[in-house]
This record gives sequence, C-alpha cells and structure tokens, in this order.
Amino acid sequence: MKKTIISFAMASIALTGCVAQETFVKKSMKYSDFERDRAECETKASQEVAVNRSPGAELAVALLTGVYQTQDANAPARIRNFESCMLDKGYQRVELPSCTNAAEARENGIGPLKASQEVEITSNSCAVLDGRGRIIFHKQS
Repeated sequence: MKKTIISFAMASIALTGCVAQETFVKKSMKYSDFERDRAECETKASQEVAVNRSPGAELAVALLTGVYQTQDANAPARIRNFESCMLDKGYQRVELPSCTNAAEARENGIGPLKASQEVEITSNSCAVLDGRGRIIFHKQS
C-alpha cells in the first residue's frame, strides 16, 4: 500500500510538467511586474472574498465517505475576483503548452531568477514550473 501511494505521488509530480499552463500575460511585460501584479491581485481577492467553510457539510461528507476534507464555498468567487483584477491591469489569459525540454526552459527561460527581463509571448512560447511552482516563460526552438 505504501509503495502504491509513493508511486502515485511520483507519477503525479512527473506529469505536472506535461500539462498546459494557463496564465496571464500582457505586452511589454517584465517578469517582476507580472509577479507583483499577481501577488497584488491574489491579496486583493483574498481580502475581498472571505473563506467560507461549512463544518456541518464537511462532517456529513466525512461520515458518508470516511474522508474529511475542508471545502471553501467562496473559492470560485475568489478565483473570479483574482482573474478580474488581472484583466483590469491589462493582462489577457492564455494557455501555454508545456515546454518539451523542461531543463533547457528552466535554464534559459524568463522567470524569478531573471525577473528584470521582458517576457515576449509568441507562437513558440511555452511554460514550465520551477521547483517552487513559479512559472517560467520560454521560447522553444
């Protein structure tokens, strides 16, 4: 059982890099501006839409399924609030394919370690996550 859980966790981590990444971009965007705006919008959304957990419903689900999970009824509203904030700042939502060579993308792409550089999104652009889950933008050859 323990080996199955570990195998599943490792497979999940490996597949994370294979999924297209939905993000926000805008013309002449520097990575540092993207990170600042994203953090500001996340904070704003968290402050404006409170967490709403219903302990009664969570306990009922736990009794029926044997699994206790916290549910936040306001999570969809908080996500919409965040997205609206990013759109108001001039960003557009895009879905970038996963980079075929993740190691090269992490080394040469524009991300947290190259925050002052401008991100240019083209038809060859792709995305990969760094070790901390932050997005790195890259142009594939």
